[in-house]
Amino acid sequence: MRKFPADTVSALNLLRIAARDIVALEQEQLPRLTGLVILLPNFHAVDLMGEALCEAAGASSLLLPRMITLTEWAGGAVLGREILPDSCRAALLYQALRERKWFADADLWHVSRELLSLFDDMARQGTGLPASYPEFVALLEQAYRTRAGEPLQFEARLVHELWYAMSLSGDGRVDSVTAYHLRLAGLADNASSPLYAVGLSGLTPMEQDFFRRYGERQPVHLYGCGGEVPADDLSQLVQAAWQSPTATEAAAPGLRERATGFRQNCPASPLSGRLELLEAHSLEQEAQAVDSQIREWLLAGKSSIAVIAQDRLVARRARALLERGQILVADETGWTLSTVAASAVVMRWLDVMASRFHHLDLLDLLKSPLIFADWEGGARKHAVYGLEQLVRRHSVISGLHHYRGLAQREGAEDVLTLLARLEQAQARFGVRKRGLAAWLASLLESLEVLGLRQGLTQDLAGEQLLRLLERLQKELGQDQGLFTLSEWRRWLDSQLEAATFRDTGITSPVVFTHLGAARLRRFDGVIVAGGDAAHFPGRGKESAFFNQSVRAQLGLPTFEQDLRQMEQNFTSLLADCGTLLITWQGRKNAEPNLASPWVDRLEVFHQLAYGEELPRRAAEISGEAADILPPLPATARPTLTPELVPVALSASGYNSLMDCPYQFYARHALHLNELDEVQQALEKKDYGEHVHAILHHFHQRYPAISGCNRAEMEQALRDISREEFRQALESDYLARAWALRWGVRISAYLDWQAGREQEGWRWHDGELWRTRELELEGGRSLTLKGRIDRVDTRSDDGEEAYSVLDYKTQSRIGLQKKLETPGEDVQLPVYALLLDEAVVEAAFVPVDEDGSTKIVEQDDIYALSKATGQRLRELFNALYQGAPLPAQGSEQACAYCEMSGLCRKDYHDGQ
Repeated sequence: MRKFPADTVSALNLLRIAARDIVALEQEQLPRLTGLVILLPNFHAVDLMGEALCEAAGASSLLLPRMITLTEWAGGAVLGREILPDSCRAALLYQALRERKWFADADLWHVSRELLSLFDDMARQGTGLPASYPEFVALLEQAYRTRAGEPLQFEARLVHELWYAMSLSGDGRVDSVTAYHLRLAGLADNASSPLYAVGLSGLTPMEQDFFRRYGERQPVHLYGCGGEVPADDLSQLVQAAWQSPTATEAAAPGLRERATGFRQNCPASPLSGRLELLEAHSLEQEAQAVDSQIREWLLAGKSSIAVIAQDRLVARRARALLERGQILVADETGWTLSTVAASAVVMRWLDVMASRFHHLDLLDLLKSPLIFADWEGGARKHAVYGLEQLVRRHSVISGLHHYRGLAQREGAEDVLTLLARLEQAQARFGVRKRGLAAWLASLLESLEVLGLRQGLTQDLAGEQLLRLLERLQKELGQDQGLFTLSEWRRWLDSQLEAATFRDTGITSPVVFTHLGAARLRRFDGVIVAGGDAAHFPGRGKESAFFNQSVRAQLGLPTFEQDLRQMEQNFTSLLADCGTLLITWQGRKNAEPNLASPWVDRLEVFHQLAYGEELPRRAAEISGEAADILPPLPATARPTLTPELVPVALSASGYNSLMDCPYQFYARHALHLNELDEVQQALEKKDYGEHVHAILHHFHQRYPAISGCNRAEMEQALRDISREEFRQALESDYLARAWALRWGVRISAYLDWQAGREQEGWRWHDGELWRTRELELEGGRSLTLKGRIDRVDTRSDDGEEAYSVLDYKTQSRIGLQKKLETPGEDVQLPVYALLLDEAVVEAAFVPVDEDGSTKIVEQDDIYALSKATGQRLRELFNALYQGAPLPAQGSEQACAYCEMSGLCRKDYHDGQ
């Protein structure tokens, strides 16, 4: 076996060296090299290797050798044994942990994954465990440098017992790592042609042993596969920088002398024109800088651009900015499958069943375009809209049977069809324990019933999700374990978290990738997004079992080894790319955010050697990016076109116009009113509606109580109240408090009613709907409308007089403040105008007051109602003429206004 150290970190030079050597060794085979195998770190290097071979042979074309990765080559070898999938291994480990009851409240699926990762690391490194438990404890004592206490003994017992339990399962199947090693051994034993490997890194002991065994039968040539220290100027500078301190560390002895000596050997900086730094002030600014640089490079004709996505949040934002500018991105890093819309809708379906079809979960599910994909046109939207209106109008919280009852009463056939399919899909599940494969079968069947499967097949991420579910179902078909629905649900969550979605359908000159995947690739320009200490290189993932020093003692991979590999990859990237830009955020959460120690060391060494800092680019928001959020006007002052001016108005709409013209504009001209909220608990507003209904039903039955038995009247009112609150009490136990509150006020209300009848007033009508046409200029008109709570009458000198009353559950003091300034609150004047009779009294009735009930009367109601009507005509004439509607509500009006996010009055007032 021959090893050739790389004399440069440049991918092109390494490939050329390997190509020249291959051509020289295989001269007799030219131009047919099909019998050779060349191992590469990734398939992106295949084209470059092919070009290098043609160049070395001096030919325009060759019959190229087989160029493949080591794992793919091994995957095609005949194994002859059945493989135990990792999903089955995790299920077996979970059952072993569950039986032993070692963890009371821990997520056993997470523990199983950590153990599998540990066992696979041990298998890759060829480091087994001592045969006896005491020997393993002694080994851990030595590694931890401490005596065996209870935590150490528990960790040792857990790992040792489950390692041998998995190793001695006895079913003849092998795990994926063992299968890989067996396949490598088979390839080595059947070696029939020379083997070349270029740029492979991070070879495990088993892989190194494979090359040794292969070399016993056929020649093996390794190029740059041992992490050798390269010898070109740039790589030497980088290697020297790695040994330098950061700006915050003490200077290393002899550092200045080494820097001076380096400059003597290399007078011109190897980093000149190759590396730039950019320190942004925010995530948005960093993403804009990435977006701006990529646009500049594309305009300059660069055809291969990479973004090393160290900070995924910055990368996602940059990708959004690029795609908004019609620049597609080939994202090799992918997305966690659990975060894509396809997974979200499947998990929401499971949430819906778990919450007994809670209205929020249900409506969220039904609004996905993936569900009921087999329905034509807007049928789904129409049915979902109908269901939502029913739910909001009747405040139904959950339960398919409740929704079905409402739909039947309303005759909503499309809603009933939708609910029937939901019931059919739910019937595929049960509460009894079953295998993971059986649960998956139920899930897939339910997706078919819901039309979700069809929707998922029309989505790229959905297709990958379905393939994952079907593969897992097939793999777990032989597993005999039984799991509850909640256990299966946690398992499914973990599978989606571990899986990655990659959009393979995009070909673009802009690639988002990671550091390891950039090896032996050629890029015109590279951006490292997230070049701060937290992300570049980062801190590594801590293992749940054994710290880094213990892992090193046991022969397991450590973060230190990963760090060395990342340093080599970064050095290679710096040499291979045309230009490298490293970006990071200088501050996060109002705290300084340090640059990567790699960047810091490079800058320290470069300044010592060449007396100048590395070039830094100023982070500025581009003009296009600055236009994303246009400046807000000083204050919102919209006007209405004649088509937008309302042609009908209620008393509350009139009050809205008086409180704040902009609020009126948003609510009644643009119709941006909030949807009715489903009340999960009885609120003050609902309490008032119940009291209104109670009193209306009571007075319909008993228009007058004078001459009636007082005890009978009180009992009748309590019976009506009990019936009115009955449904609320069934769904909300706390509604009892509101019912009791009203019960205390019944006696005082009857006293007030009796006194009012003694004054000559009699209940005449209630819940009276009235409209009135108001003539406007230009032949236009406005329909004033409203529902009057109660109208009383009495005879004054032989003529019928009317009183307009409005029940209120507010305090008397608050109602008096409303009427302090005549015309400011227009509810009573509007009702008087709507009644269009001889109204001599208009008042609020505070029915929720402690003690006696007393009305709060509006003074001079007749004249005020006429003036209110005239003012409304003038206001609407002005609206038709283009009068502005400024945001000028009082502090009280703005306190609970749902339109504050539109007018931004509070924002402007604070400037």
